[in-house]
Amino acid sequence: MSDFPTLFSPAKIGSLELKNRLIMPAMGTAMHENGVVTDRLYHYHRVRAAGGTGMITVEIVAVHPTTGGASPAIWDDRFIPGLKRLADVIHEGGAKACVQLWHAGRQTNSSVTGLPIIAPSELPCPLCREKPEVMDEKMIKEIVESYGDAARRAKEAGFDAIELHGAHGYLIAQFMSPYSNKRTDGYGGTLEKRARFAFEIIDNVRQKVGPDFPIMYRLSGEEKVPGGLTIEDSKKIAQLLVERGVDCIHVSVGDYDNLRYTVPPMDLDRGFNAWAAAEIKKVVDVPVVAVGRINDPYLAEEILTNKQADFIAVGRSLLTDPEWPNKVQNGQYEKMRHCIACNQGCVDRMLLEGEHASCILNPACGRENEFVFEPVTKKGKVVVVGGGPAGMEAARIAKDRGCDVILFEATPQLGGQWRLAGIPPKKCEIAGDVEWLIKQLELSGVEVRLNTPATKEQIQAENPDAIILATGSVPTKPQIEGIDLPHVLFATEVLDDPSKVGQNVVVIGGGATGMETAEFLAEMGKKVTIIEALDEVARDLGPARKHFLMERVDAHKIDIHLNTQVKKITAQEVELADTKHTRIPADHVVIAVGVTSNNPLEEEVKPIADVYVIGDAKEPRTAMNAFYEANEVARSLFK
Repeated sequence: MSDFPTLFSPAKIGSLELKNRLIMPAMGTAMHENGVVTDRLYHYHRVRAAGGTGMITVEIVAVHPTTGGASPAIWDDRFIPGLKRLADVIHEGGAKACVQLWHAGRQTNSSVTGLPIIAPSELPCPLCREKPEVMDEKMIKEIVESYGDAARRAKEAGFDAIELHGAHGYLIAQFMSPYSNKRTDGYGGTLEKRARFAFEIIDNVRQKVGPDFPIMYRLSGEEKVPGGLTIEDSKKIAQLLVERGVDCIHVSVGDYDNLRYTVPPMDLDRGFNAWAAAEIKKVVDVPVVAVGRINDPYLAEEILTNKQADFIAVGRSLLTDPEWPNKVQNGQYEKMRHCIACNQGCVDRMLLEGEHASCILNPACGRENEFVFEPVTKKGKVVVVGGGPAGMEAARIAKDRGCDVILFEATPQLGGQWRLAGIPPKKCEIAGDVEWLIKQLELSGVEVRLNTPATKEQIQAENPDAIILATGSVPTKPQIEGIDLPHVLFATEVLDDPSKVGQNVVVIGGGATGMETAEFLAEMGKKVTIIEALDEVARDLGPARKHFLMERVDAHKIDIHLNTQVKKITAQEVELADTKHTRIPADHVVIAVGVTSNNPLEEEVKPIADVYVIGDAKEPRTAMNAFYEANEVARSLFK
């Protein structure tokens, strides 16, 4: 009997039947071009539709030019052919197709849209900071019509449903919320008046798509801002929306003031927002969708069984492993790779680097037509040196493609820096991925040799056709007087064995590793001080993860010295290079100032076979680079 009888049972939204309870929600990808669907976006959806999900929701699609530039568009008939490609390929994959209709309102900038931005009131978005033009009734009517016309185009393009984006502080939510709507006319004041804009949109959409076409509505159960919508407000709104003809309520959370909840990192618990869906479900008689860090089918099944929701939205999990619904339904749960909610490859990559969405664990995401997984054309032998993230990833992919693979690891256990990264608080998702990688090596039959520092002679004895060097990095030792004293440790040593650390600890280096090690020690009751040479700590973390980390650091009362150099380490204290010659008592000093590549074998083994250097062995960078290079090399061998 299946462990997931409800999750993989059919269910309806209005007249539309889905083959299971899994919905891929709308997620921005930055894969469009001037509003037009690209081949990259097409293949991205092709792969996820074939993975076994019941319905795919295409990301925010702009209903009007005043919200253009940031997403695919649907405000003109010329966009229909591209959208039809998406609907068709989603259907070919066996899923139903939905498209989310969206207007950003004040949560964008005129530099993006090329037009003045608009909103119900003149209040600027705290994040985007541009003062919007207040919508008069003529503009309100124009936008209402644009939603209806967009829905009509979605139906013509072959979509099975539409979702109105009424959450996350976008335009419909801006009208709905007293936080952003300060109008005194018929569109502001009471809840019913603030809801009027949404009502008119629903009416217009229904008129143009007919009585049986499903209309979904995404709602923030809580906005989590002072004066914003609470769950009690949202329960009333949900009832009004259903009375107006909405067929399904999708319960999200937050807005641009707190994107850390809208796209929650690993710092928040799995399923943290399911309670809000349960509250909405109490007051409506249409299906309710739960969302928010639901990255495991056992949790999804539990939410459904407990009647907290009727459908489960899984977004980033399908970036990490598009095939997991099929794997789980076919009894291959252990092959499912879980999203770790690091936000690095998806949100941070788009917002901070201006690149299309991807996933650090699955670099093929967004590159589906480039990173193709194909069996090797001839069977070759591969030696992988190093059992960290890059080495394990390269070994498993090469083996699954049909290579003979031997992995040498110098230490007693696999994982390398990735294993250590999973030790600090709130990072158990990374520890889980290490266990997954180890399990995949076992399942695929990779020969793993632990406690075996590879030598030229050992590698040559295997007669390999290719050598992948993933020997990682070693901690950088700064030039500080006293650095070689016995009570000075590297962060890697402390994470591996904190029992040796005394009560008063000074951490030198306030990057992510230093900050997380400091929190790890503070949770053990240690008094921790951080010394950082720059003017900011944790600058290598994305905004969501950094926010929650700093909250915990403040709660632990960890002392932080910015713009500060260390002059000297003595047996009892650390002396700072400041005008006061400040001395901080230290039973132990922890060094976390970065790493240096460890690549001793490359020149020695070049005569043996083709050599590929990946991850930190190539250059110290992030896990994203390690997994990318592992995929790039392992997918290209013996083609």
